[in-house]
Amino acid sequence: MKKTTSIGTALCVGYLAAAVPQSVQPLKASTGLWQMTVTTTWTGLPPEMANMMANGRTRSYTSCVKPEDLRSNPWGRGDREQCTWTVLASTETDMDLKGTSCNIGMQGMTADILGKIHLSDEKNGTGSFDVSLSSHGQTAMGHASYTGKWVSSTCPTE
Repeated sequence: MKKTTSIGTALCVGYLAAAVPQSVQPLKASTGLWQMTVTTTWTGLPPEMANMMANGRTRSYTSCVKPEDLRSNPWGRGDREQCTWTVLASTETDMDLKGTSCNIGMQGMTADILGKIHLSDEKNGTGSFDVSLSSHGQTAMGHASYTGKWVSSTCPTE
């Protein structure tokens, strides 16, 4: 009888653990101003769009990272793309993300993104994002490589 109770208890505990969603572990990054550098390459873009999309060019921007951002895409603020971000998995140093309904600033274009962020320490990180861009019945694929470096504990006034 005792053996059956132990197995039943273990099964119940295992079921409850699987049914309860795991909370997102925030990245362990310094908050404040980050300098971001991104290079994006595209395939499948019509030639006239390749120049507009800065195909293969590197650009920089700053991102103000707040404590709540460490549970989502901390480098999304300040980037031109506006997405609804979902964290798929997260530890103190690594985060897998999904961006949906991304508005990339051009009418009729939307994008979905899968990405990874990796922190080498609290003030340095890299990211890799794969983009599926849809526009007027056409699809293009992009790959963005990011580097991020913490600059300051304060951000310019927003």
